[in-house]
Amino acid sequence: MVATKTTSTTEIPEIASKISEQLISAVKQYQQFSVDTAQTFAKVASVFPLTDLPSVPGAPAFPSAESVTKFAFDFTSELLNVQRDFALQLANALVPENLA
Repeated sequence: MVATKTTSTTEIPEIASKISEQLISAVKQYQQFSVDTAQTFAKVASVFPLTDLPSVPGAPAFPSAESVTKFAFDFTSELLNVQRDFALQLANALVPENLA
């Protein structure tokens, strides 16, 4: 008879944790590379003359890129939290009470 190792279903396997850590590390490295590249591009581009874009009468001013980015991430974070709560409630509802 072959002995099998059983694992608890309530824990994330160690391999999944390692893979997620490696993925996050790779994403951070890519992000840093992108920021460094954007900063270098901005320095190089700053020597070129820029013309002001014409304003459109009656049109509101555009928000800054930073404020739009913060708004988008705040909204997305809130949406993700709502979806997480929903998924957990749904998962709990689908588990029979004798297994919970």
